[in-house]
Amino acid sequence: MPPKQLPSAKPTRMAGPVSSSRASGSRHGQLVPSTQRGDGRSSNARAMPRVHGAAGGAAASSSALVGGNKPVYGELVESDEVHDEIRALGTEVKSMIAQHLPRHGTSEEQVAWGVRQFGPSKESRAALNKENDAAKLAWERGVYCVWRCTEQPKLRGANNDFCCRLGYRHVCFCGHPMAAHTTPACASNMAATSSSSSSLPNPKFSPVSDRQLAQWKAPCEETGCACAAFRYIPNSPLEIGEGWLTRRANWKPAEWSAKCRCGHGHKAHDPASSSRMRCRSCGGCSGFTSAFLCVVCDLPWEAHETVWESEGAREQAGFPVREAYAPLANFEWDLRELVLTDATMGGKIEPPATYLALRGRENTSSRSPRRRIGGGDGGGPSGVLPPLSSPEMTATPASVPDAAPAVEVEYCAGCATIYRSAASNFCAKCGRPRPRRSTTLR
Repeated sequence: MPPKQLPSAKPTRMAGPVSSSRASGSRHGQLVPSTQRGDGRSSNARAMPRVHGAAGGAAASSSALVGGNKPVYGELVESDEVHDEIRALGTEVKSMIAQHLPRHGTSEEQVAWGVRQFGPSKESRAALNKENDAAKLAWERGVYCVWRCTEQPKLRGANNDFCCRLGYRHVCFCGHPMAAHTTPACASNMAATSSSSSSLPNPKFSPVSDRQLAQWKAPCEETGCACAAFRYIPNSPLEIGEGWLTRRANWKPAEWSAKCRCGHGHKAHDPASSSRMRCRSCGGCSGFTSAFLCVVCDLPWEAHETVWESEGAREQAGFPVREAYAPLANFEWDLRELVLTDATMGGKIEPPATYLALRGRENTSSRSPRRRIGGGDGGGPSGVLPPLSSPEMTATPASVPDAAPAVEVEYCAGCATIYRSAASNFCAKCGRPRPRRSTTLR
């Protein structure tokens, strides 16, 4: 008599040679001959077990899956089918993202709020301090070196003047900093030539004209380096929109390099201009082609150039100079002190008077006025109360200057925690209701 099946289990439908081979006990597409046993059943009958309880249900569901039927709910099946529940969830998530995701770029107010709330990151602070040193050097020498895009920026509201201020600590494509390159001593077209000429490191060099600066190449002076001109390349992932790399546990700044389309970093390319900066690691690279975009203008590295300008030329072009050229020049002073190590640029910039007055008021209010008893003018030795006839003991509270008013403090009866304010109705620690005082007079 054939075994009875549960109502939930459906009969197996064998389709194709694979199903028939599995039902007859095949393995890897080969038919295995059945052997008769003493009870009259074949040994291949194990492939189709009887349905008894949970084990029988699982076997029936697996056989139903082979036959093409729908699997039992709760069974794990490898499938690329997108169910209606997942599709509905994806639609809901998309609508939430469309409603809450900002459609415009981050504003300066949002950036300032984030820096005050969470503080600047380590990499962004290092990058801005390098640019601050570059702005200080440009103010002293009258020579401004910037990395500027040669095309119209793709980002709306991008800076048309520069994408990065360049100084002695910025590294060239050849791997050496600007301090190892031939840089101009000072510019002739500057307002502070006479005041800064005495502080120049090489007084024998004469000031450079605007025509010379326009053709300045700044070759590398390191022995064996074939770099004929200073070509700036982003020194940090933050400059190409890959700041998430700096938050990795195994992040090593010295090993990072900007990638070419050939898959290798710029350090694996020849910096010589004659070789068109071809890759040394692969033979199919015709020259360095950036696989990244600038985070300021959204243009590739090839659409940028290193420019040398004088202070006078920048003023004629309407570009910022001196203190206006410094990083975060348009932000409030407390934000600059929070990010920059030398916000005054060596004493060249003074904090605003309103900021100094506000800071002095905060420092004064933070000091709680205390009254000294004993020691000092007319009192006894330290720790000894003066006599009762002394002016200190006979003075009334109204005549004591800067006397702090006595504030009555109320505690929670359950955990002895001070209530946060007079309007608190519950304890902030244990949650016990605060007893209300009687307002009627007795």
